[in-house]
Amino acid sequence: MTITIPQAHDKLFKLSLTEKQVAIDYLKSHVPVEIYNSININTLELTDKSFILPKFREIHSDIVYRCEFDGNDGYIFFILEAESTANEELMAFRQLQYCIAAMDQHLRQGHKKLPIVLPICLYHGIASPYPHPLDVYQCFDNPDLAKKIVFKPFLLIDLTVLSDEQLLQDGLAFLMEMLLKHSRAKNFLTILNQRREAIKGILKQLKRDYRRFVLKYVINETQDEEVPNAVERLVQILTTDLPEDKETIMTFAQQLEQKGLKQGLKQGRQEGREEGRHEEARAIAKNLLNDGMSPKAVQKLTGLPEKEVMALVDKH
Repeated sequence: MTITIPQAHDKLFKLSLTEKQVAIDYLKSHVPVEIYNSININTLELTDKSFILPKFREIHSDIVYRCEFDGNDGYIFFILEAESTANEELMAFRQLQYCIAAMDQHLRQGHKKLPIVLPICLYHGIASPYPHPLDVYQCFDNPDLAKKIVFKPFLLIDLTVLSDEQLLQDGLAFLMEMLLKHSRAKNFLTILNQRREAIKGILKQLKRDYRRFVLKYVINETQDEEVPNAVERLVQILTTDLPEDKETIMTFAQQLEQKGLKQGLKQGRQEGREEGRHEEARAIAKNLLNDGMSPKAVQKLTGLPEKEVMALVDKH
């Protein structure tokens, strides 16, 4: 007679590998010597499964150990895999997801660098030998192409070190790059003028909606400490070079001007209210001092600076 143990395989796996010495012996037997020697066995510490993001808790029965690899933070996952179904053909990719999730969680805990993550999968499925690829590149339709592109250092175009002459080689993309590169420049209009012909040529090739957005962007961002009324000067240049977009240019420039006026008025009203409140506080302070209240108490009640209250005392 046998007694059915629910999830017996999972429980055997978990109970075995939560025993630290079992885990150590398993590592010693199956991990390449160079990697095993990098593990500081003394730092091996069982960590609870809540470390793993919820999305992945239902995928595997796993045991997670925290440890150090040559002094660096790291984790070792022991993963049990029983089935060999079509859904597991991308197991190498799922293992990668698992590792990325652990790295992300590590960062969420306040660490500044990624940890080393070593996944170890124990398989006891029906098909033998294990029928699916272990290399994530084999999960692509074209593994050779994937190896050339995927998981490589990302392609960086650093505008801060490229000259405008170099950017001119990028065709229509030059305009976007040039505008972003110089967007913080205090002589923005001067720079635009230097590239006027190139900019004009590109703008004429752009689709209408995109061209009009770029024009609005340029007007919005223009500042130039070397040129008085930089925006007005820019509008003149743009309407000369792109007469077909004159209405769009003028309309947006007017909207920008009106917005600036409204902001100025709002700021002025705010400053006026603050000045009014300050004068009211001074008047109250004078009255309280006249009534014999101490300067310290007056300061506390009115919120005026100590020096200002004392100046009122001297006048009083």
